[in-house]
Formats: sequence, structure tokens, C-alpha cells
Amino acid sequence: GAGAVWGLAQSAAGFWDASIRRAGFGDPDGGDALGDILFDAILANPSGITFSVDDYDETMRRIATPDGRINLVIDTLLEEFDALADEAPIEVSDAFPLVLSAGERRSSTANTIYRDPAWRKSDQHGALRISPSDAGRLGLATGDRAKVSTKRGAAIAVVDVTDSMREGHISLPNGLGLGHNGDRSDAVGIAPNELTATEDRDPHAGTPFHKHVRARVEALAT
Repeated sequence: GAGAVWGLAQSAAGFWDASIRRAGFGDPDGGDALGDILFDAILANPSGITFSVDDYDETMRRIATPDGRINLVIDTLLEEFDALADEAPIEVSDAFPLVLSAGERRSSTANTIYRDPAWRKSDQHGALRISPSDAGRLGLATGDRAKVSTKRGAAIAVVDVTDSMREGHISLPNGLGLGHNGDRSDAVGIAPNELTATEDRDPHAGTPFHKHVRARVEALAT
């Protein structure tokens, strides 16, 4: 893993030599192995470092567009916006009456590379968040186990009833569903890809509609 960091340090030193030196690394006049110096500093400071210092004007000069501006209009998407007014509403079926956000970013989640359960200080189970009204209708309480089903598949989750969720909307966190020991024998939570279908995806980026997945929730017998 350190080899990849070393390569990135060398690349950064080649692109942003002056910025890294202003942050206090290497000789201000150059003539040293700045990439190696930066790499050693990263290894010696596992909590992180400030590796570059720039003023605002210099940062803005790095915008590589022909006019030097950040252009918010993306021509390829304008037709998509124009068509929104005529778009048919998404059909709601009795089989999947809820909208699932599969992969909600929470304060206790990160990418799936973080698998040690001790790292997560809250939301230990990667809970299914659900509104009080939906929970009452389904006979669920915080701490209960429920089955979450989509057209892609089904999984079991621990329930968290919270008024932060609107009626008809449920969520599961990202970054879970993998085991800490290299297999899934001690897996916690649900991997969002188990519930999302590849055919329901953005036509440009190809990303599945993680934040709008039709779903059903059923209480499990205790």
C-alpha cells in the first residue's frame, strides 16, 4: 500500500513543487528529492499533513477551461432538463411502496475499505432508518429486525425509527456489508449493491439509482 502513496508523492512533487515547499517541506530553493521528503512526512504523520499552501489567485489560475472560468452549463444535459416537465411520474406498486436510499452517507460510515467494527462509534448495525408513521403501520420498533426487499434482492436489517425520515422514505448506510476477517462470516449491515439493479441507472454515467430504489419492508417474527 505504501508503494501507491510513494508514487502519488512523486507525482505531487512534480506538479506542485512550489506549493509543497510553501507548506514547509524540503529546501525552499529546490535541489532535493521533494517527493521522498513528502512521502516520509506522510508515513510519519498518520493523522494527516498539510501538504501544500497556495493563495486564492494561484488556485484559480489552475482552472483549465479556455476562458478560465468554472462553467456550470453542461450542454449535453440541457435536453434532459427540458424533458423533465413532460416526464411521466414513477409508478408506485403495492409490491414496493417505499423509496429506499441505498447508501446514505452517515457520520459513522465511510468507504468499504474501513471494515474494523471498532472504528464505528455509533450505528453499530448499519440500521434501516424508517419514519415513525411507517414503522407504526408495519409494527416495527427501534431494535427490531426487518426484511428489506427490492426487485434486485432482499436482506435483513436492524430497524431505527426516527423522525428524520419522511413517510414513505427509508435509508440504509453506505460502506457496510463486508466482513472484517476477509470473509462475510462477521459481516455487519447491508451492501447497497445487493439491493440495486444495474438496469435502473443514469443513462450518462451508468450509475445505479441508489437514492431512489423501490422497496418493501416486512417485520420479522421475534
